[in-house]
Amino acid sequence: MTKNELQICQGISWIDVTNPSLVEMEELSKIYNLNSHMVKDCLQPEHLPKYEFVDEVHFIILRYYDAFTKNHATTIQDLTNKIALFYTENLLITIHKSETPFVKDIRNRYDLTRKCSGTTEVIAKIIWNALETFDEPANHLFQKVDFYENEIMLKKISNDQMEALYYIKREASLSYKILVLMQEPINHIFPKTGEEPIVQDVKDQHLKMKTLYGQVLDDVNNLMNLFLTFSSQKTNVVMKVLTIFSVFFMPLTFIVGIYGMNFEFMPELKEKWGYPGVMILMAIVTVLIYTWFKRKKWL
Repeated sequence: MTKNELQICQGISWIDVTNPSLVEMEELSKIYNLNSHMVKDCLQPEHLPKYEFVDEVHFIILRYYDAFTKNHATTIQDLTNKIALFYTENLLITIHKSETPFVKDIRNRYDLTRKCSGTTEVIAKIIWNALETFDEPANHLFQKVDFYENEIMLKKISNDQMEALYYIKREASLSYKILVLMQEPINHIFPKTGEEPIVQDVKDQHLKMKTLYGQVLDDVNNLMNLFLTFSSQKTNVVMKVLTIFSVFFMPLTFIVGIYGMNFEFMPELKEKWGYPGVMILMAIVTVLIYTWFKRKKWL
C-alpha cells in the first residue's frame, strides 16, 4: 500500500491510498470511522459508480477510462478502473488500485498552492478529470466509425468490418452505461457559495461525454444497418442473376426433355428438318423471354 497524506488547505486533510489490502483498509476504517459495507464496496474492482451517505461520511465510487485498456475490451472492468472517495467537510480519502495520473496531478497542485474552498471543490475536480479520460477514446471511436463508413459506402464489404463495428459498439455501449451511472455521484455534489461554477463545469463535462458516446452508438448502429442492407443487396443481385438464368433455361430444358424421350414413333425424330427446327424453336423461345424481360425492365 502507498499512502500520501497532505493538508490541501487550512483544516482539510487529503489521504490518498494506492492498492491497499483488506487488513489495511480495515485499519483505515477504524481510524476514520468508515462504514464496513462501504469499505467492502471500495475494494471490489468491478463495482459500478454509486453514492452513499452513512454516519456523516459521503462515499462515492467513480470509474475512469483505462489508458492501457486492451483491444476489444468487452467488460466494464477491462475498459475502466475504479476510484473510491470518502469525504467529510474536513477530510478526503481517495482509494485506487493503481497510480492514477490525474489524481496525482490534482494532489500535487493542491500541495503547492494549499488553497481550496473545501472538499466539494476537490471532489468536483476529481470527477471532472475522471470524465475527461473518456474524451480521447471517444474521438478515437469517431475516427474508426468514419473509416468504416467510407469502406462501406464504397461497398468494400467484408465480414471483418461487421466484427470491427461490433467491438466499436460494445466499447461505446459500456462507456455510455458508465457515464449514465456517473450521474448519481454528480447529482450529490452540493456546492457551497462560490463553488457553483466548478460544479456546473462537471455537469457540462458529463453532458458532453454522454452526447459523444450517444452519437457514436447512433452512428455505428446506422453503419451496421447499412452494412446489412448492402449485404442483402449483394445477395439479391446474385439471386436475380441465377433466377434469370433459370428462367432462360427452363423452357429449353423442357424442349430437350421431350425430344430426349425414347419413344419409337415421335413425329419429328426422322425428319431432316427436325434438328434445325428444334434449334430454331429454342432460339425463338430465348428471344421471346429476353424481349419480355426487357419490357418489364428486369434486365
